[in-house]
Amino acid sequence: MSTRRITAELGDELPFEVNFIEQAEYIDTDSFAELTIEHPKEESILRKLMGGGAKLLIGPRGCGKSTLMLKAFYQMLASSSLQVLPVYVNFKLALKVEPLYSKGANAPFWFKGWLTLKVIEALWNTLEKVKNVKMPESFPKKEFVERTILKIEAGTTEDAEIEKFSISFLQQIIDDTLELNNISRCVLLIDDAAHAFSEKQQEDFFDFFRAVKSKSISPKAAVYPGITSHSPSFQVGHDAEQIDVWVKPSGEDYEIFMLQLARKRFEGTHVRLVDENKDDLVFLAYCSFGIPRAFLSMLRAIYNSPVSYFNADGSLSKSKILLLSRSGKDMSHRVYSSLEAKLPSLKSYVENGEFIYRVLLDNIKEFNTSKEHSEQTVQFGIRSPLEPNLEKVMSFYRYAGLIMPVGEFSRGESGVFSVYELHTGYLVSENAIVSRRTKSISLFLEVLRAKKHKIWPRTFSNKILEVAKLSSSDFKISLPQCQTCGTERPTPEARFCPNCGARLKSSSAYEYLADQDIAVLDISPAMKERIKRNSQIRKVRDILIDISREQLMSIKYIKKARAVKIVGAAEEYVS
Repeated sequence: MSTRRITAELGDELPFEVNFIEQAEYIDTDSFAELTIEHPKEESILRKLMGGGAKLLIGPRGCGKSTLMLKAFYQMLASSSLQVLPVYVNFKLALKVEPLYSKGANAPFWFKGWLTLKVIEALWNTLEKVKNVKMPESFPKKEFVERTILKIEAGTTEDAEIEKFSISFLQQIIDDTLELNNISRCVLLIDDAAHAFSEKQQEDFFDFFRAVKSKSISPKAAVYPGITSHSPSFQVGHDAEQIDVWVKPSGEDYEIFMLQLARKRFEGTHVRLVDENKDDLVFLAYCSFGIPRAFLSMLRAIYNSPVSYFNADGSLSKSKILLLSRSGKDMSHRVYSSLEAKLPSLKSYVENGEFIYRVLLDNIKEFNTSKEHSEQTVQFGIRSPLEPNLEKVMSFYRYAGLIMPVGEFSRGESGVFSVYELHTGYLVSENAIVSRRTKSISLFLEVLRAKKHKIWPRTFSNKILEVAKLSSSDFKISLPQCQTCGTERPTPEARFCPNCGARLKSSSAYEYLADQDIAVLDISPAMKERIKRNSQIRKVRDILIDISREQLMSIKYIKKARAVKIVGAAEEYVS
């Protein structure tokens, strides 16, 4: 390992810190191929993404959906003869339009207009990358498109001229572009498509998705498991094939996949890591639970602070690696906890889910007690069908990446059981596997690498709720709070707060989230303190409106890589 000066988190950015950008959409085009690796099922997934028909790419946050979409996009662009026109559009900030729904300003009309304009803007970006392309006369000017998008997002819709930007108009300009350039079809790649925190908005998206599909237009959308709300007219399987891209955290292929990711990101640096510390990295990979973003966060920590992690002989400190292994489950838990702010009406489900998760964890821990390492399990089964409230909580776990569905298995007269795998990071940190006081990474790997058995603890919905000391009455739908004093409104129709008398405003998820202090963001406390001390940034919205990142990058020690991470954290929080 190099003996050069090592900088702490708030010191100067290290030369290769951009290598550890965790979200694919923020990686420079020139660096994308160098920093990404092949998904274990990449060939099959890309073939479906680049082919005909509608597809839904599904997986929890950070599992690689954006990477696969961008790979498909760049691969189609790089084709020697452009037979397919690829369009990549990110709808991450679709929630910016959500306040229109709470104001009743013909929101579906404006939202679908916004969707259409975002696709046209992305089509402009594609056509600018392709040489000698012809554009139809009806193609809207890019400046007009960008200006109108900003107006809709700002809620200033009075003078936004979007009447003609219907789905049929979008289909027509795409078809005209294809015909002019002798291209067979358009593949529309829609990233961060489904925003479950505005159910009506999400239903309108799927109406758009279903309507834009045609013989010449093949839409693909990245969505989340568990909490995606489709429109009544949209049927998964019939209207779109679903593709699960979450990599199962087991087996040699998984280990190779994650080690390749580590090699890519450390390539060119002075930190010798992968070959000398293979087992330690494999252990961290398992503790990331199949979510590359969590693994990259661990790698970033090692790169930023090698003095803390490496011993004098170049090996990694086992105690530090065991501590670092917790960060994967912490990341997923923060995503889960964020639902309390994003879905305030379902606050009780998120809160009660904390107790239920403990019950599931203890269930596995008890099952593994006194068992040989090769006989221990990381899975549990719940008899189907699940109690509705429990099923809702389990859907939140899937969204956050805290549990992974394995499938349904019959146990004869005992019934059919839905089997899930619990987050490896929790199993490790809570002693649910390798329960010895003196734990070692080799023992953990012995359990995690062991052949998966068909024997796992079986339980029932009522038993889980009983042990968690919960009943149906503990799960309730909360009404929006008074914006002045925080008191829950007594009825949906109430116009004034019964506590402080203030007029009750229409509730907007986006405005509420954007108005939160930056303390809620998934960045270090030291970074939050530095931002507040050296700028006027206080709330999440302050970061979101700093489009050029000038305000962030004017702060000492915040350059490109850290600005990207901070902006990414803000956009993740409101998406």
